[in-house]
Amino acid sequence: MLLVALFVAAFGSSGAAMWLALSEPVDASIENRLQHEAAALTRLYGARPLDLAIGLIRNHERRASGFQWRVGTSSGRRIAGNLPDAAYAPGFSTVAAAPSTLREASETSEEAGPPDDDDADSGDRLRTLTVALRNGAMLTLGEDLGRTRALKRLFLRTFMLTSGAALMIALALALTFVSRLLGRIEVIASTADAVSGQDMGARAPLRDPLRADDIDRLALSVNQMLDRIAALLGSLRQVSDDVAHDLRTPLAHLKQRIETVLNAPPSIESYRGALEGASEKIDEVLATFEALLSIARLEAGAKIAGFRSLDLAEVAEAVVEAFRPSAEDGGRQLLLYAPRPMAVEGERSLITQMLANLVENALLHTPPGTTVEVHAENLGAVARLGVEDDGPGLEDSERARIFERFYRGDRSRTTPGSGLGLSLAAAVAAAHNAQIRAEDAGPGLRILVDFPLDGAQAH
Repeated sequence: MLLVALFVAAFGSSGAAMWLALSEPVDASIENRLQHEAAALTRLYGARPLDLAIGLIRNHERRASGFQWRVGTSSGRRIAGNLPDAAYAPGFSTVAAAPSTLREASETSEEAGPPDDDDADSGDRLRTLTVALRNGAMLTLGEDLGRTRALKRLFLRTFMLTSGAALMIALALALTFVSRLLGRIEVIASTADAVSGQDMGARAPLRDPLRADDIDRLALSVNQMLDRIAALLGSLRQVSDDVAHDLRTPLAHLKQRIETVLNAPPSIESYRGALEGASEKIDEVLATFEALLSIARLEAGAKIAGFRSLDLAEVAEAVVEAFRPSAEDGGRQLLLYAPRPMAVEGERSLITQMLANLVENALLHTPPGTTVEVHAENLGAVARLGVEDDGPGLEDSERARIFERFYRGDRSRTTPGSGLGLSLAAAVAAAHNAQIRAEDAGPGLRILVDFPLDGAQAH
């Protein structure tokens, strides 16, 4: 309604401006015609009063042109003419028309057709021009203002009709627009109510992208928010399930060991052994908790502080140097291929942890004599970080699942670990907008992480 009111106000203002713009030129045109007519008459019949009067009396065509006239003395006495007697001063003035003039106007209008009710009083005013002649005589010409007033009335009536029509159209369009707008907003509100009622799959409908408007963008934002909430809730449920899945066994073993010691004859040695075993199990549980929480935070899109430019080659060198002693102790060879610096945007500690998990996984699940190579290379569009071994490798079915939480292959069940290392590596890669995948190295396993080099890492 406010917009409609503003529209009507603007329409009315434009009409008033048009009225003022129309009135002034119309009035000026009457005065211009009177001046032109007076100059033409004096040129045609001369400036002497008697000659001018005789010429005007004889000139019926001039009289029928719509002008009234009067030739009089300076004292106001009429010599000839059909204008009413009045004290005419040189210049323009507006006077009342004589009854005879009204009758002439009425007869003229009867010849032209039925009179308009709005113009019933149109002949009661005249616009006059008085010009001083020789010997003090005066020539006065007058034009009926009825036609001007009729024109203005016609404009006003037309404007009122168009204003009314415009107002009705504006109201109809406003009501149609508002009803459609409120209907679409109600659909979004209903979607939010459905989600509040535990229907997490409810989403606001979207129109064709070519017809999308602000409401569609609002619906899209709501849907994206609901998708994000669903992902967070799913991550929370997954963490809960993971905790229940992986912590039940170590806690059960810890409880069993404690009960065994309590039921046995008391001794300092048995108590110490039980406490040391309990401490190890608790460390495992805490490490699992920390890994699960890290994965959950990364998958939930928690903002990572410290994104800055770092050198992948430098990170790879540091990790290789840290793991080389343990690799040699296990009879494995750990190599590095990082020919030149590679700058990417990321958080150094997370990328270091990711690479450490990949190297540790390769060293832990390959037999002695295996060669593990860490390489970092620039491929133009991406910076690739990879860990490759020449061990026994994995079957296709196993290779497709190694990034799942707690997944452990058949050959890995006898080795220590919780099955979260590669899941955490995948979460770190996703947080950096990097692509991680596992490939058959023929023989062995190759895990590659491709970082974008266009600054598109997600913070």
